[in-house]
Amino acid sequence: MEIILAHAHTLMYTILALMPSRYQRDNLEAMLGRFLAADGKPLSHYSKSKSESTLSRFLNTYKWPTRKLIRHVRQQAIEQVNSHFPLGRKTFLQVIIDLITLEKCGQFKAFKNLITVYNGKRGLHIVVLYLVVGQWRIPWNFRVWRGKGTASPAQMAL
Repeated sequence: MEIILAHAHTLMYTILALMPSRYQRDNLEAMLGRFLAADGKPLSHYSKSKSESTLSRFLNTYKWPTRKLIRHVRQQAIEQVNSHFPLGRKTFLQVIIDLITLEKCGQFKAFKNLITVYNGKRGLHIVVLYLVVGQWRIPWNFRVWRGKGTASPAQMAL
């Protein structure tokens, strides 16, 4: 357990160091604190150090190095998996494809091309590809399904 915590701390501080400004670092740290508190209240309005509007602005307005973050997290995941499986016999890799719907109500003018109805649910439909190796289930990639007339979720996954 201590090894996992050490890796989690290292990863967290590396991700924080990727933020371009101190202000963004503080906002990300507040958000990670909410998630890592594991008290069942991860939403931004439960944050005691930053306001809900500040955290919303951080997620929706400010530019931050998403690609660097994804590359770093993927590299860390690969290193963790490789370090727990000895050389020799190849590990079994399973790929899981999942369609997740984030239901939305109301008007979202900025997202009007992304909010669709699928299987009776109105919202943002995301196809997520997971890699499963041993005990790890790692979200590896995702795509937004854009609705009727575009590639189906199964075609997108392939």
